[in-house]
Formats: sequence, C-alpha cells, structure tokens
Amino acid sequence: MVTTLEAARTVLTAPEDFVLPYDVSRQPVRRHGREAKDTPPLAPEAVAVGAAVFAEELAHTAVPVESTEIDTLVLLRDPVARSTTAAMLPALGIADRDRIAGLVLAWVDSLGPVISAARPPRRWSAHRRAEHSARRRLIGALQEVGSAEAPALATALAAGVQVPIASGAWCLTQLAARPDLHRLIREDPELAVPFVWEVLRLFPPTWVLPRIAVADSVLQGTEVPAYTPVLVSPLALGLLPRLVPGPDAGSSPLGELDPLRWIGTDRRPGAWLPFGAGPHACPGRNLGLAQLARLVEWSADLALHVDHPPTVNADRGLSPRPSLVRAHRRRHAG
Repeated sequence: MVTTLEAARTVLTAPEDFVLPYDVSRQPVRRHGREAKDTPPLAPEAVAVGAAVFAEELAHTAVPVESTEIDTLVLLRDPVARSTTAAMLPALGIADRDRIAGLVLAWVDSLGPVISAARPPRRWSAHRRAEHSARRRLIGALQEVGSAEAPALATALAAGVQVPIASGAWCLTQLAARPDLHRLIREDPELAVPFVWEVLRLFPPTWVLPRIAVADSVLQGTEVPAYTPVLVSPLALGLLPRLVPGPDAGSSPLGELDPLRWIGTDRRPGAWLPFGAGPHACPGRNLGLAQLARLVEWSADLALHVDHPPTVNADRGLSPRPSLVRAHRRRHAG
C-alpha cells in the first residue's frame, strides 16, 4: 500500500503503468492496450439539474412529527438514483428518467453479492447470471433512449449511485449519533460542506483503489516488481497530518469527525483523493458533493437519534451498520 500523496498520484495518474485489475463486476480487465481517457467532472449545468432533482425528491420524502425508524440506505435510493440519472441524461422525461433510475438500482443490487463474495463468483453462477441480466436490461434501456455509449454510461450511473447513497447514510447516522454536531450545523449552515468533507475523509465508500504494476518500478523509494498489486487508500491518506489539520494545527485528533478543522485553514479539503485521480477519477464528484450538502441541509428540520453509534460494514465499500436512525419533524417555535 502506498502511504504518500505523491506515490498515490503516480499510481492513479499513470494507467499505462498501473492498471485496473477488475471492472465494477469483478471481471478481469483485459483491454489494457486501449488508450485511457480522462473522465472530466460533470458540467456545472448538469450538476445543477441533478442537485435540483435531489432536493425535490427529498422534499417529497414524508417524515412524520412522531418518531419513526428510517433505514438511511433505503431512504436515499430513489432520490440519488433519479438525481444522478437526471444529471447524466438531462433530456429524458420524468417517466424515462425514473425507469432508468430503477434499472440502475436493480443492477447495483445485483452487484452486491458479487462484490461482497470472498472470491469472484464463477461465470455461470446464480449471482453472476443475475448481475449479467440486470446489466443487460439497463444497457438496453439506455440504448432505447438514444445513448451512444450505453455500457460506459451504465457503469458511470452505477458508480454515481452507490457512492452518494453510502456517504449520505454516513451523514445521517453520524448526525444522529452526534446531536451536538447536528445542532452546531443547524445553527451555522456554512458547516454543512465541511461536515460532508469530514464524512468522506473518515468513511469513504471507495476506501481502497487497487492497481497492478505493469513493469518494474520504484514507489516511495521501494522497488515494486511487475505484476505486484498496489493499493491506494483514501482512508489512509485522510489520516495524514500533512493533508488534514490535526492537533499540530490546533484542531481535533485526525480520528475524530470535526468540520471545524476546515475553518480558517489553508489546507484543501479532498487532498486525500476521496474521488480518485487521473483518467479513472469519479466524473460525478461535484454532483455527489452537491447531493450530500443538500442532504445535510434537509436534515436541519429533523430530530435524529440512534441508540448506539454505527460501526463499519466493509462488505461493499464502507457503509454504516446499522444504517437505521429514528427521526421526526422538529416542532418550530411559533
């Protein structure tokens, strides 16, 4: 595992030297000879469309005045999927958008057993057949609505849905576990974005980025033979004092979630590469940030609590376990 930002950037920005071993469905990537293409972030107009749809979907989410139990991973499925689909396919009507979003979620669900299995399932196993069928339906639907790059778009949609759902669940469960922090953000909405960065730092859904060295190389002064697996971990990078203000800068310990560490500092949130880097960086990173910020803003009208702080479920990236919170609408004075 690389442990410096320089080595991480070297690995992630040189796809001809450090290749992806598997695709999203844990199938070996065999087309390393193709020229890698950069994946620029979504245009600001697309982000605005997706963020507006996300806010609208949340506004339609009914949370009663009386306390009720909410599974945060379930709560965010439709808002995130519809928002991401709207951003990537802005010309779609609402019916087609929701249909595509549903197929994206179906494929993401079918990928779960494949990703969490101890070994990649065999080609004709039940899990592999279910995943192949869900992916084929999604690609077919994208082709029907005129997508010229349906397979690549399907992969981008799946990634753009999985990460915000998991990160959003962390946002809500952490706010429920820290009513003092929730109150602080409610009193100062400017802390919503720093809070999101802290969640992405301590609970990055994609917490490890694997690569394979194509040829002999040197990383961090260490010789790395060809065909050696190389791991970049945003989670590990996010605990480096050089990248994150900690006790040496008068802030909280790096293992604590504290959005105040980003106030009045010249260090840049996201330096620990939560969205990757290079040709395979997440193109939906700006949309994901917008979704999470709006989620935190939406939560200001809720009272959230949990009986016990969640632990980490690492079966499919990092997600909270349990993902349940109790919530009710706050009664405003007057």
